[in-house]
Amino acid sequence: MAATIPPLTQVWADRWQSRPGFISLLFGVVLPLITLIYELATHACASMMFDPIPTPLHVILVALVPAANLFVWWTLRDTLRRPKLLAFANGMAIGVAAFYSLLFIPILPAATIGIIFFGLGLLPWAPAFSLTAAIVLRVHLTRAADREQRSFATWPGLVCALLTLIAIELPNTTTAIGLKMATSESVPEQSRGVRLLRAVGDDDLLLRYCYFRTGRGDLLGVLMNISSVTPTGAREVYYRVTGEPFSAKPVPAPARSRGWWGDGFDSDQGTDVVGGQLPGLSLASSRLDGSLDAGAALGYVEWTLVMKNNSQMPREARAQVALPPGAVVSRLTLWVNGEEREAAFAARGQVTQAYRAVVQQRRDPVLVTTAGTDRIAVQMFPVPADGEMKVRIGMTVPLELDHLRQASLQLPYFHERNFAVGEDFKHFVWIEAKAPLSHGQLRSQSAPGGAQALQMQLTDRQLMALDTAVTMSRDRLDASWSHDAPAGNEIVKQTLQAVTASTPSRLVVVVDSSASVASSAQQIAEVVSRLPTEPELFLIVADDAQDMNVLRAPTTPRDAAASIRDYNFVGGQDNTLALSKALDLLTKPDGALIWIHGAQPVVLQTTASIEQRFERRGQVQWYDVQVAPGPNRIGENLDGLARIRTMSLSKLQSLITRWRSGGSDIVVRREKIAGPAPASEVGQTSDHLARLWAHEEVQRLLYDERDSRAAAVELAHRYRLVTPVTGAVVLETQQQYDAAGLTPVPEGTVPSIPEPEEWALLAIAVAVILYSLRRRQVGHVVA
Repeated sequence: MAATIPPLTQVWADRWQSRPGFISLLFGVVLPLITLIYELATHACASMMFDPIPTPLHVILVALVPAANLFVWWTLRDTLRRPKLLAFANGMAIGVAAFYSLLFIPILPAATIGIIFFGLGLLPWAPAFSLTAAIVLRVHLTRAADREQRSFATWPGLVCALLTLIAIELPNTTTAIGLKMATSESVPEQSRGVRLLRAVGDDDLLLRYCYFRTGRGDLLGVLMNISSVTPTGAREVYYRVTGEPFSAKPVPAPARSRGWWGDGFDSDQGTDVVGGQLPGLSLASSRLDGSLDAGAALGYVEWTLVMKNNSQMPREARAQVALPPGAVVSRLTLWVNGEEREAAFAARGQVTQAYRAVVQQRRDPVLVTTAGTDRIAVQMFPVPADGEMKVRIGMTVPLELDHLRQASLQLPYFHERNFAVGEDFKHFVWIEAKAPLSHGQLRSQSAPGGAQALQMQLTDRQLMALDTAVTMSRDRLDASWSHDAPAGNEIVKQTLQAVTASTPSRLVVVVDSSASVASSAQQIAEVVSRLPTEPELFLIVADDAQDMNVLRAPTTPRDAAASIRDYNFVGGQDNTLALSKALDLLTKPDGALIWIHGAQPVVLQTTASIEQRFERRGQVQWYDVQVAPGPNRIGENLDGLARIRTMSLSKLQSLITRWRSGGSDIVVRREKIAGPAPASEVGQTSDHLARLWAHEEVQRLLYDERDSRAAAVELAHRYRLVTPVTGAVVLETQQQYDAAGLTPVPEGTVPSIPEPEEWALLAIAVAVILYSLRRRQVGHVVA
């Protein structure tokens, strides 16, 4: 009898019942291995769309799926061996594959469309295929065990996989939950979210959310329906949790590896937001040159910066720069194709519009505007790919006088920047004056022309040392004068007068309880303890956890200092409501507000109440003491509205000493006088004195006369100053200036600092002229 051939379906059924076949190998091993290789090559893992970062444990678990499937598939091709180990491996594969299958469900429809129309999209299906293959292998494993009458259990592996995944994802989920709570509309909910993040949040993951919109990157997040949070919201929360600006930290490594961030898109480009540090963008060179006149208590400082871009895309360099107290920017220069181009000074809105228009054309502008009292915002674009960009910022500076025999200069430094400055990077500093100079332990040396030169190489951290300044002795010269070129036949006269320090009748001290202030807490307490006992003293500690502020009033300097020493400085605190309360307490005209704080990178509450108080009640004595570098958004919002005096903690201590002892304050008066210059050159100084007068007059128009904004703009434009109502911009071509309605400063009329070589040449020229005159006189005598 002829043998009957079984149907094809029967053959496949026999193979199915006997051992796993090629389909299980393809979907359970090959495709997951391809997925794993792709994940390792691109750092994508499950975050191609979602948030988790691929840790080594993530990679091991993902690799476990094809490894376990291959192990079970290979073992089942022969007799059943070690069934418990096989069952455990199969359970782990099922657990991990099920987790990622659920994770990728939202993008499976798009992947299916990609497969149908483009032949792409298998990778998102890899977890589902792996899960299917693992379940098929589970069936084969069960049948093999039944044939050999052996028992096993898959659930231990499944439970182990799920517990491991939960342990890995729990920090991500906790951070996502806390972030969502901290950005809710409810203030109590925000406070609970911030406390949760401070206790158990992942700061590194929170930093990453400052650059990427959050998604649903973990199973618990999916199940709890955690919605997305924008980078702007994450940046505010990062400050509240850590007390630091997010931009103070380098860009997270996973962000740098993404092409759209590492070499492409900069969401803050062309805006007034400094943003995070851009990969590849760094400070290549920095030099500070200064010329000081100790007698007239003024000077001029130029900061020349060279930016370098190692990325493959043009970048915009942005920074906030701290100016010396009372200083004003009076020059801005950009090098274009090796040639110097000077800035145009005009109304703030006009120069900002011109800058943004040129940025859109990807040409060469640089923009400088004020960003609060004694600080400026600098924007430079483009720093070319694999190229450099060079700018120079000139500052007219009044020297600080604690008494008539000594003057000091606080050097400029960065408050915030989106470029890197290496730990060992050096700023080259050269300051000249007729009087001896010192900076810490360094002393000046003799220079050509009878000057004294102080040469230093400072790290960025040393440059930011708030209690270190360039100091110099000065002869007692009570009056100085200079020509006022923009006004024609007029001069500006300056007088210095020592008057008895006036102690305020009421003092309100606002102390920021952010973590960035903690390192200065003991020093702050020591300074507060020395406050005079006669005035009424109020202490307000800005603290979110205590209804936004803690009011201790009235109190004594000793008790206030004890409260500061014992306080818990944590996270980033909102200071807005505390400052509003402080202004309400300043009901006496001779009261004073002392605000001691760290960086304020975000405005958590609107400053409208503070602005309203200034508009309705006028100016108050406001001393701003920032103990840690960083942006001050509250100060930015009050730019041009509130007259604020910035100082370091050591300068505040000196002021308090004068209050206690009845010491003298140095009052500087500058006034414009019509008529010819004095016949004597005694007291004559540079035309920077006229610029300081103009800067002071602009402030008077803004702060004391409510309807004089147009006059302030005109005056600042005439003297070419960067003020709250004017800015400076350098464009590449004259056509761009014409299109923006701007006129650049003519060459030869900008302030400058003679190079050391120029001093030598001037000295030689003077010597030659004197020698020629002497020989001519001798010749006349002989004749």
